[in-house]
Amino acid sequence: MSSSSKDSHLIRYYSKLIETYIQLSLYEEAEATATRVLAVDPSNLIVRLKRGHARRRAGHLVGALADFETVLSIPPKPDTAQALHYDEALRQRDIVVDVLGCSYLELAYAHPNQIAEYNAPSISPSSNEARPGNPLKSSLDEPLPTNCRFYNHLGCRRGKKCLFSHAPDARSIRDDLGKNVCLYHLVGKCKWDSFTCIYSHSKDNLPSEYVVEDVISKVAWWTNPARIEAVRQLIEKRDARRKKIHEQIERAKKRNIDHNKKSKNKRDNNPDNKDNGGDRLTNTTANNRPAHSSSSSNSNCDETLVIDWESDSESEGELQFEDVESPNLDLLSYGIKPWEHEEAKALAVALDNLHT
Repeated sequence: MSSSSKDSHLIRYYSKLIETYIQLSLYEEAEATATRVLAVDPSNLIVRLKRGHARRRAGHLVGALADFETVLSIPPKPDTAQALHYDEALRQRDIVVDVLGCSYLELAYAHPNQIAEYNAPSISPSSNEARPGNPLKSSLDEPLPTNCRFYNHLGCRRGKKCLFSHAPDARSIRDDLGKNVCLYHLVGKCKWDSFTCIYSHSKDNLPSEYVVEDVISKVAWWTNPARIEAVRQLIEKRDARRKKIHEQIERAKKRNIDHNKKSKNKRDNNPDNKDNGGDRLTNTTANNRPAHSSSSSNSNCDETLVIDWESDSESEGELQFEDVESPNLDLLSYGIKPWEHEEAKALAVALDNLHT
């Protein structure tokens, strides 16, 4: 895999992670994750747009307006994915302006330093591409199938050479030390104790408040009983939806196995196929069989839409990406243009099924 494809995979992983946090109403985590990605890839308009979404929902309206205006500052090319991002940023910008009662130019004129801080990291001509000597994977932790227990507890001495993941995922949030704190523990649903869970259970290094503006701050969500209950309910709904999809996938696999057995028995009992024809049919069937035929519950056999249903244990499958709330943004995240009707329609139907 080339360096550019690895960087693309890394950005896609963190982009989907941001969507996961937004879906679970963890807007502070979504903003922090987006800021880490923008620090190494400032020109990524998709991530900046998602940070604007997270800021708006967290009540950080000025910061959200700054992100939307930054996306709008790049003229889009007609009939491209960027044109859809531009339209979405324009719609979100108008919503924020209506709430604030003033335009971005008025705010930038009255508070230039504050607006510049919210725009950071800024887009510059030199940031249109990742710097050659600074690949993204050297700045962002690369996700791997299994999380590193040592990294999240006492610390991992292997660093980048570790064969286990140091990256955040959909079941954890990052503290100020970079450790991944168990999300299920924060909402009171982790079935493991602090020694058994692969994630940290310590809240000591989690920030106690979220700064919305210079003079406005909110308590962290894990200290607010109402927010904890809201996040717990969203997690339960997500897990129930994943479990339902997992069961449907397993039933479909069982039906395929039964069908293949019946077809094989029928061919074996047919005297016309007991000669060379039977072997030829068997070989043809084996060659047409999907490459990924394992019974893993973490895949729906579609590389463009990976849905996982997992527990808090160490047993991990492939890298997973969360389903998202915006079909248009999701199509773009998968590299499918909505004007390519057949592929877009197929994926849109799959996404709609996730929310029913």
